[in-house]
Amino acid sequence: MELLSRLRWIVIAFIALLFLILVGWGLSSIARNIFNPGDSNQAITANDDIDVGSVDVARFLVSGPIVASEEHRSYEVEVNPSVVTITLYSDYGQNEIDQKSYKNNQEAFDTFVEALDVANIDKRISGTSEEDDSNYEGACPTGKRYVYNLDDDFQRWTTSCSSSKGTAGGNRSTIRRLFNRQAPEAKDMLRGTGLYSN
Repeated sequence: MELLSRLRWIVIAFIALLFLILVGWGLSSIARNIFNPGDSNQAITANDDIDVGSVDVARFLVSGPIVASEEHRSYEVEVNPSVVTITLYSDYGQNEIDQKSYKNNQEAFDTFVEALDVANIDKRISGTSEEDDSNYEGACPTGKRYVYNLDDDFQRWTTSCSSSKGTAGGNRSTIRRLFNRQAPEAKDMLRGTGLYSN
């Protein structure tokens, strides 16, 4: 009888612990949605009507935390109709550490650019202007800065810091994934840098 009583208390304690874990998880999920809405489009204005059919090259730059020059890492994915190139840099883009290139074709490029359009790459955060599109240096010093370019006349940026949103208002996680997946070996190449996010 004593064993049965102990077993009952163990089961009750387990159920109570499980309940507390679920409540904690639910509260943290609610708090994340309130204080860090991620890719929410609530603060997004209309796009700048980029003609995706006329894009010749798309670039994606990821810059790591602001640290000593020799320890800094960044990478760039550049996509055009004939080639995709991913380049890993140190020293704030001054020294090339590694580079890989992949053949591309017009149909693949057009599909990629259309996907960027569907992900609203041209949307901007409300209250920002073209002048703000190049003001990412120094933002989010302990995190990452993500910069998107279409040709030489279009740029948006965002960061991994919730306090520094940047100007990019589209589906930022989808845009990052689209660029990273253009370079099949990106994950392996960037291993250990802390820069890869999918």
